[in-house]
Amino acid sequence: MVYAATITTPKNTLQSAALDTELIVTKGLVWLIDINLPPGCAGLAHVQIFDGSYQLFPATPGESFHGDGVEKGFDDLYLKVAAPFVFNIKTWNLDQTWPHTISVRMGMASSDAEISRYMPGVAWDKLTEALADMSVIQEAQRAAQLESITKSLEGLQNG
Repeated sequence: MVYAATITTPKNTLQSAALDTELIVTKGLVWLIDINLPPGCAGLAHVQIFDGSYQLFPATPGESFHGDGVEKGFDDLYLKVAAPFVFNIKTWNLDQTWPHTISVRMGMASSDAEISRYMPGVAWDKLTEALADMSVIQEAQRAAQLESITKSLEGLQNG
């Protein structure tokens, strides 16, 4: 799934008064971050993404993404397994003349099958578990079939 937020930040919005926009997501693995700072931002519009009070993107505390006519897209892996399932996007705009609109998109994988695409080790663990479960089921089915055959043969011998 891809989640998106389009945020218009008014002119003269200082970092100390940054807008805080919630991006509601699901439990899962973040595999893609895409931030669009359109032409005209002149490096004056800034964005940071947090999980609670922990700054995720950019990972350097206190830094922000900013630019002019820049689409910043990158692959990443961040597992979001604890509620609340929300990211906080902080934006500010030092432009004294214009508001600026920033787009943030976040790709997330929520099922084990989707997550295994980005974390093959998880796929191997799940496959091993599935094979072990399947083996137990197959052994029980074999035992039931053998018991059924044995009873049929006993019935033929006694009958």
